[in-house]
Amino acid sequence: MKVAFNARLLSSPTLRGWNRYTVNLLLELSSLHIKLFLYSDQPLHKSHLAKLPKDSYQIRIAPFMRYVYWEQYWLPKQCEKDKVDILHCPINFGLPWSSPCPRILTLHDVIDQVYSYQDRPWYKQFALVNIQTKAYHWVAINRAEHIITVSQHSKQDIIKYLQIPEGKITVIYEAASSSFEQALIKVERLRVRSKYQLQLPYIFYVGGWEERKNIPFLINAFAQANLDNVDLVLAGGKDEQHDTLSELGKSLGIADRLKLLGWVNDADIPALYAEALCFVYPSKYEGFGLQLCEAMVVGCPVFAAKATCLPEVLGDGGETFSIYEIKELVNLLKRLTGDKSYYDRLVNQAKNRSQHFNWQITARQTEQVYKQLL
Repeated sequence: MKVAFNARLLSSPTLRGWNRYTVNLLLELSSLHIKLFLYSDQPLHKSHLAKLPKDSYQIRIAPFMRYVYWEQYWLPKQCEKDKVDILHCPINFGLPWSSPCPRILTLHDVIDQVYSYQDRPWYKQFALVNIQTKAYHWVAINRAEHIITVSQHSKQDIIKYLQIPEGKITVIYEAASSSFEQALIKVERLRVRSKYQLQLPYIFYVGGWEERKNIPFLINAFAQANLDNVDLVLAGGKDEQHDTLSELGKSLGIADRLKLLGWVNDADIPALYAEALCFVYPSKYEGFGLQLCEAMVVGCPVFAAKATCLPEVLGDGGETFSIYEIKELVNLLKRLTGDKSYYDRLVNQAKNRSQHFNWQITARQTEQVYKQLL
C-alpha cells in the first residue's frame, strides 16, 4: 500500500502536538510495510527524519509556490505521479478539493469552532488570515472521505459543531512516544534537576500557557494549598506570557516557589515528569491531552480537569477536579503531599492505565481505516 502524507509541518524542529502525532504514526506505519511518501513545500527537519528508518519513506518537496497553489494543485498532481492509494493529512487541515485517491484527515479537535474565536473582537474574526484559515479547514473537513479523531469527546464535538455523519468518523487514541517508556537512570534525573535548578519537590505542568489552558487556576490552587518546601514548575508557554504569570505569583506571595521554565528540550521532559510529585492538567478544552499519557507511562501521579476529553483519557489512571471549584484541586494537592500511601497508589494507577495507549495499536487501527476506505 502506498500512503502519502501532508508532512509540511515537519519542516519545523518542534516535536509537540501534531508533529509528535505525525512522527510516531509514520514510525509505526513503516513497520507495517506501508510505502510512505512525505509531501511538503519546505525541506523536512532532519531531527524528525532521524527517527524514521531510512528506507521507509520517500520525500517530495515542491518548488517555491504560494501555499494555496501547493495544497490545491501540487498535492493531487503529485499523488497522481506517485500512484499513491491514500492521501493522509495528520494536522487538521491541508487536503485538496479534488484528488485522484481517497483522502483521510486526522481532525484532533474542533477548538476553533468551540473555543478559540469566542473572545476575539469581531473585526479580528474577519481578518484575511482568519478567513483563509477557515477556508482551508472547511475544504479539508468536507472533502475528506474519512476523518480520524483522537477521542470520543472530539468525535461528538465534530458531529455537533460540524454536522459530520457519525459513520464518517473513527476514533483512534494517541500514545506517549517510546522515549517515555525507557527506564530513566538516577544520573539522568539529577542532570535535569540540576539543569533547571530544581532543588525542592515540585508540582509539574508542561504545555501551552494560553487562556484555555487555565494556568492561573493552577497557580491559585497551589498558593491556597500552601505546601511546605514544594515548588510549582511550569514548562512551555511563550516568552511574552512569562511576565503575566510571574506577576500573579508575586501577588499571591509564591514568587520564590513558582518556577517558569519556558520552552524546554524534548529530551528533558521524561525526567521532569518522573521527578515531579504529580502532573496537573487544568485545561478547559483538549482534543486528547497527550501529556496525560506521557505522565502516566513514567509513573507520575496525575490530576486532570473534569473537562472535555480529559476524564475519558485519564480513566482510572489518576484523579479529576472541577475547574469551577478550586478547593477540589487544593485538597488533592494537600493529600498527595501528606499521604505516602495515596501517592504510591496514584503511581500504580498511572502505570496501569498507561498500558491502554500504544502507537503500534494506533498504527494498526489506522491501517484498517486505509483498507476499509480502499
